[in-house]
Amino acid sequence: MAKKQKKGARAGFLNPRITEYKGQDYVIAELRHDSKIGYSAMGFAGASEVRKQTDKLNSVLESFGVKKVASLFEMKENKIRKRVTAAPPSLDQPVSAEFAHSGFVQIFPRKVTDASTLAKRLNRQGSIWKAVVSPKPMPAGAPTGDSTVSRNFEPTQGYLHSPPNGIGAMGIWQKYEAKGKGVKICDIEGNWNFEHEDLPKFTQIGGDLIPDIGWKNHGTAVLGEMVSKRGRSGTVGICHQSKAVVQSAVIAGAWNTAGAIANATQKLKAGDVILIELQATGPNGKYVAMQYWDDVFSAIRAAIEKGICVVEAAGNGNENSDLSVFNNTGLQKDSGAIVVGAGIPPTNHFDFFGPDYGFDRYGDIGVPRSRIWFSNYGKILSLQAWGWHVTSTGYGDAQGGEENQWYTLRFSGTSSASPIVTGAVACIQGHAKAVIGKPLKPQDLRKLLIKTGTPQESGPYVPLSQHIGPQPNLIKALKSI
Repeated sequence: MAKKQKKGARAGFLNPRITEYKGQDYVIAELRHDSKIGYSAMGFAGASEVRKQTDKLNSVLESFGVKKVASLFEMKENKIRKRVTAAPPSLDQPVSAEFAHSGFVQIFPRKVTDASTLAKRLNRQGSIWKAVVSPKPMPAGAPTGDSTVSRNFEPTQGYLHSPPNGIGAMGIWQKYEAKGKGVKICDIEGNWNFEHEDLPKFTQIGGDLIPDIGWKNHGTAVLGEMVSKRGRSGTVGICHQSKAVVQSAVIAGAWNTAGAIANATQKLKAGDVILIELQATGPNGKYVAMQYWDDVFSAIRAAIEKGICVVEAAGNGNENSDLSVFNNTGLQKDSGAIVVGAGIPPTNHFDFFGPDYGFDRYGDIGVPRSRIWFSNYGKILSLQAWGWHVTSTGYGDAQGGEENQWYTLRFSGTSSASPIVTGAVACIQGHAKAVIGKPLKPQDLRKLLIKTGTPQESGPYVPLSQHIGPQPNLIKALKSI
């Protein structure tokens, strides 16, 4: 049974905020190419053999008290006169644009209400190809208007779109209903906006909140990528049917990332996901992934053994984890986690207002899915996702005003990439539970995402040897389940 047509759909999409301009009605008459008739302000004229036709045309004009006859294209009279002596058009000598334009006549009746009737009368004349009342155009834009509520930012969430640009989340929502249902995600970092309009209710399962707006915005943006509510406004999360909980890595006033992971592991079950949104300074003075430290590595291993997937930001230190300084550390041993690097999104340039890093403010960002300049890299990395221009909740550069309505178009780093991968993991686990009755093992899920992912690309100064892995392709991944 066909769906009922929405009100107004028959007419199309109209913009009620733009008033139609009431310009004067007039007639556009197009002379036949072979008519041998010209015109001027005085009316129609031509060769002697078409005298009867021009007399009829002028009689029509006189009966309507026409006040103006002119070239629609404002052509000179000498070009219009060429119509009278020009050779008839043929297949060998097609009509030029200039000749065609010379045949369009603009006719203004004395009474504007007579335009329609005048057009009908002219259409009865053999020398006229067609006569119409001039159309009244309107802009082709759809309504925008004013609003006291937030706008819909989904069109800027390109990471939701089909591969190779995005991970294919929107496609699998429609085809597989894979939206993360039945999966719990624990974000480990420092603070979140618990009252943001676009985030579902979520609970804190442990740790102390860091009272800083930067930490708060960061956590809010991370959650927005994954679980922001689907609706008329704001953003939509990749796995928006998943349940979110949060755990601060500050415990009893001190940093304890391993303890935070251990507490989350106790509260979660097989098929759930832990996201580690942290980095710390390594031996070279650069940021590295948290599994470099043995206690964190051990805590991740315990979560994996329980069947919980762990997704971990690789860090933004432009560091190579394959260096000898990292021998026998967690950066060269497999914890079982999905370690995520930052790739370049599908754009040519970026607007950047932070430290210049040697880039112009509107600099060339590079090849999509190649390593972005700050991302850590190495064999330990599993996957990549957008490391720049990520739309989510928080910060306020896309929409400011009241803090609970803040949105961003510029969330960046391995911090923006890791939630994209986490969302993909939750979608797959939710689908696996529904289809085969149980979640995938963390190791199997990681292999699946790597095998089916959209490959990394090389770029200037960032060869494929600087490994960050492929970008998830949910459409291919779910075909394999």
